[in-house]
Amino acid sequence: MSLWESYKTSVFICHQVLNCNIDFAIISAQNPAGVSGHPYLNLRRDKEFQAYLNQQKLPYRSVIGCAPDHSFQEKSWIVLCEKNTAITLARQFEQNAIYWVEQGELFLVPVLLTQHEESLGNFSERLVLMPD
Repeated sequence: MSLWESYKTSVFICHQVLNCNIDFAIISAQNPAGVSGHPYLNLRRDKEFQAYLNQQKLPYRSVIGCAPDHSFQEKSWIVLCEKNTAITLARQFEQNAIYWVEQGELFLVPVLLTQHEESLGNFSERLVLMPD
């Protein structure tokens, strides 16, 4: 399965209830260009991204993007920003794509990849709420 096809199957683990009526992006800084990185480097990139979000005063929440069976997980951030800002952030942190949620609908948006943006349906159907 190609990376793009695997991105299309992702689910999202969150520990907080989300308001799906607002638009937001889901962006990771880990595994740049889809290449699995060492856990230490991924942690460092994640911390750098979080610091950058703080510096830019962009509201965010933690989320984990993962395969439906949870066999692959990638720390990510829900970022409240404009779509163009999200794409710029993802490009800066060398990401293949972002997820964009608009009026509750989930989209897979290419950044470094050349595919076309695709609707993946209702975001709430891909949200896995985990108790603390």
